[in-house]
Amino acid sequence: MSSIACVFPGQGSQHPEMLKTDLVDQSFIDEKIEIVSQILQSDVSSILENESQLNLTSFTQPLLVLSSAIFSEAYKNLSLSDPTVIAGHSLGEYSALMFAESITFEDAIGMTHLRGKLMQHSEEGKMMAILGLDSKTIDEACSQINESHKSAYVASANYNSVKQTVIAGNIEGIEIARDFLPEIGAKRCIELNVSIASHTRLMTDAANEFNESLQKINFSAPRYPIIQNYTGEIETDISTIKQNLFNQLTKPVLWTKTMDKISQSASCLIEVGPKNILCGLSKGYDLSSILYIADQNFKDKVQNIWIRLF
Repeated sequence: MSSIACVFPGQGSQHPEMLKTDLVDQSFIDEKIEIVSQILQSDVSSILENESQLNLTSFTQPLLVLSSAIFSEAYKNLSLSDPTVIAGHSLGEYSALMFAESITFEDAIGMTHLRGKLMQHSEEGKMMAILGLDSKTIDEACSQINESHKSAYVASANYNSVKQTVIAGNIEGIEIARDFLPEIGAKRCIELNVSIASHTRLMTDAANEFNESLQKINFSAPRYPIIQNYTGEIETDISTIKQNLFNQLTKPVLWTKTMDKISQSASCLIEVGPKNILCGLSKGYDLSSILYIADQNFKDKVQNIWIRLF
């Protein structure tokens, strides 16, 4: 039987149909939607129908946790074996901790709603995906930009793969990087549809305010080993997990290091969310199977590679 790693996506996976699946009873989905609507004090169905609302960070984050909760239920309904390791990308860490029964569904929704609101009202910024340039060169370029332009700021935010790093910063910093990075070898610079600079020092005020609420939440020891973004290491101590969630807001996501760990621990990766973005970042690692649970053919694919227990 294959050993499984479950990964949970962050922002960018949202879409209007992200709560729909045939693998979970509709009554379960409706119950969760009602709970989230009450916590957000906004109708979830209406948010899904309005793209501009769905893309508001304060709504995007809890609704992606809701989506992962639904697909987590699908995972359990299929009687799949327990994962040997789990991880979440950025926001996805909260979904992973919920899946591991470290935090409750209600707390995960409440925390990510607050997290999203605070991030949404932080200093204006931009994010940009850089393709075809190694992370060391990108880091050096960011330092060069910051040193040579007093009012500019830019830094690596997500080390997503060998071929992709996401940078973030203030508007001036990103605009300078957009012109400079192709000159030193970047194949593409793709600006993301966001107005904040996640995982950088521009999130410091948001992180400090969020931490006050984070420390009040009850955490249990995770049921499964979880690799955290801030360290790229498996963490089990509750106080360390909380500290890393705080640090994660202002520090880069070490996803390449996370994937190195996953490929050492599992042979099959399953993305537990509404898209397959993390599957795309998993190519090139020593994994026999890369699947995403929202795939309409997921059940058949799982059976074909003998992961299913019963």
